[in-house]
Amino acid sequence: MQDWHIAITGGSKGIGAATANTLARQAVHLHLMARNQPKLDEFSRSLNAKAYSIDLAKPEQIAHVMRSIGESSGGRLDGLVINAAKYGMSSYQDLTPEMFRAYLDTNLVASLELVRCAAPLLKAGQGKSIVMVSSTLALRPVPGTAAYAASKAGLNNLVRCLALELAAESIRVNAVLPGVVDTEIHDPQRVSDPSRSEKMTQLAPLHPLGRVGTAQDVANMIEFLLSPKSSWMTGSCITVDGGISVA
Repeated sequence: MQDWHIAITGGSKGIGAATANTLARQAVHLHLMARNQPKLDEFSRSLNAKAYSIDLAKPEQIAHVMRSIGESSGGRLDGLVINAAKYGMSSYQDLTPEMFRAYLDTNLVASLELVRCAAPLLKAGQGKSIVMVSSTLALRPVPGTAAYAASKAGLNNLVRCLALELAAESIRVNAVLPGVVDTEIHDPQRVSDPSRSEKMTQLAPLHPLGRVGTAQDVANMIEFLLSPKSSWMTGSCITVDGGISVA
């Protein structure tokens, strides 16, 4: 994968940052996208990566950033990791149509737009691999996750559909479905919320392997799906979840 160009959304923290660190060790040219410009710039400099500030809920920004990536990469892209997502919990009674659409716009609609805009670059690349980060909540939702779980369930079928449509171009599309992973997404949102470490301790026993995941656990699978080692895989939705999806 040396000298490949790979783009990652949500590339400044959590699973995206772990994936970037993992790929940097292979001398990959990284193009990192995120909303938090200061954090993104600082992390990108540490990896000598290109940084692109973006709001995935705005399609015009996706098109602009992909044009910029193409200009920087010489018109090619070898891999695309769609990792950024909107996450939260809310009772269905409190979930307004506007709130629901916000999840769909960021988690599902933006994913399609990213692929649509990146496809010409991927056709010109070597790796030709797209990896989307879904969730085991798409398979086994829990109360309060209606919007997030529904958007990720839609993402799984989007992966399968795009795998069929892009196969003629030798572009592969797969998804990784993490269980509970110890990242910033679980930081307390309210004063009454447990701390992140307390939450991880509470959730660990739900996983048959007895622990929550790390961002590196997921990054390892993403690296595999981007690499030539998975060259005969497309349309797969792979759980990396400590067994929680079968518990």
